[in-house]
Amino acid sequence: MTGRRDTRVGLLGTGLMGTAMAHRLLDQGVSVIAWDRQPEHAQALAERGADVAGSAGELVSRAQLVITMLPTADIILTVLEPLLQEWPEEAIWLQMSSVGAAEADRLVQVAADHGITLFDAPVSGSTHPAEEGKLTILASGPDSARAQVEPVFEALGSRVQWVGEAGMGSRLKLAANHWMIATVAALAETMHLCRLMGLEQQQFVALLDGGPLGSSYGLEKLREMQRHEYPAGFPVRLALKDLKLVREVAKGSGVEMPVLDAVLERVGDVVNSHADDDLAAVYELRLPSVGS
Repeated sequence: MTGRRDTRVGLLGTGLMGTAMAHRLLDQGVSVIAWDRQPEHAQALAERGADVAGSAGELVSRAQLVITMLPTADIILTVLEPLLQEWPEEAIWLQMSSVGAAEADRLVQVAADHGITLFDAPVSGSTHPAEEGKLTILASGPDSARAQVEPVFEALGSRVQWVGEAGMGSRLKLAANHWMIATVAALAETMHLCRLMGLEQQQFVALLDGGPLGSSYGLEKLREMQRHEYPAGFPVRLALKDLKLVREVAKGSGVEMPVLDAVLERVGDVVNSHADDDLAAVYELRLPSVGS
């Protein structure tokens, strides 16, 4: 715990996940400096004991570890590029957003060009696990600086999986999100299948609950579908963003991914009506009729 308390963590981006991570760090006694493009988001953390920076530059100048939790690589660079020339030599950059493979490589190159130590370490998990310190950290970066970042990773996550050199963490995150989004879409379709066959949906839920085919995440999504309530753990708009990043990889590799195409269409169809709801809201889409 001593290592955590002695560390000043700057958090650039206090949306749903950034705020949940900030709460967890504060609960663990870590000093948090917060900033967001929408100042009111960061200001809400002041009541929990966070120090709110007046600008991104102020945050970077005062933090030992700078976490970026922003939606895209373009936004991250828009925020950071004006600050790179005066980046403190001792400050480490923890890139913890979901940005995709080529995008992560851009950030790695920018950091290298400016002599900044970067860890590409996106997180697997939603806001509730973040608040409980039960995220999985998909960490990639230089072995020489691990000791400086591990106390913060251990505060945020119940598991830290080291993947290799910086950029590999984002690749693993993209693979994980492709599987997760496709799984939720398949679960939604299966719930509709139960209804079409006159089978009580709860029978399918009970089959998965405690059985080898089930998972705590899948059961949570099924229960949201049953209640028609979708508190945003992983919003539809972010799921669509990640699917498009997967499609970029497929296109760049010259391969077809038919499952991706089908899931991308379904998530795209629901984003207009449920953009800020959890991904499980894909269940609210009707199945298309034959020949429609």
